[in-house]
Amino acid sequence: MGYDTLTRPTVVLKGNQTPYLLRPITYAISDKVDSLFFKGENANHFSFLEGQLASSPDGGEFLCGKELTAADILMSFPVSAAKGTGNIDPAKYPKLLAYIDKLENMPMAKQAVQKIESVTGEKYSLRSG
Repeated sequence: MGYDTLTRPTVVLKGNQTPYLLRPITYAISDKVDSLFFKGENANHFSFLEGQLASSPDGGEFLCGKELTAADILMSFPVSAAKGTGNIDPAKYPKLLAYIDKLENMPMAKQAVQKIESVTGEKYSLRSG
């Protein structure tokens, strides 16, 4: 199951659609679920990716070297979703955040966003919660 699918319930609980008076309760529930199920696993995954980027072959900027590969394309959505939740600590994972920014600013990514916006008629947002 994808990162976005797994974390969606906690994002919805913290969203603007939650009635104001219920937010302290929904925030507490969301924070507890995050700490029990996601924070430890996020740290494992983010640390692995940070290490992979640091040891990328030939000093490359991508997961498998100097050139974009299928691995980078496959990882682009979950890491962008994780960035969108604010769960990636810039002090701990600077290479991972730079990697995500690089992927999101590539011409192919920008073209994909433009295509989505032209088809849907709406501004693209990775997270709508």
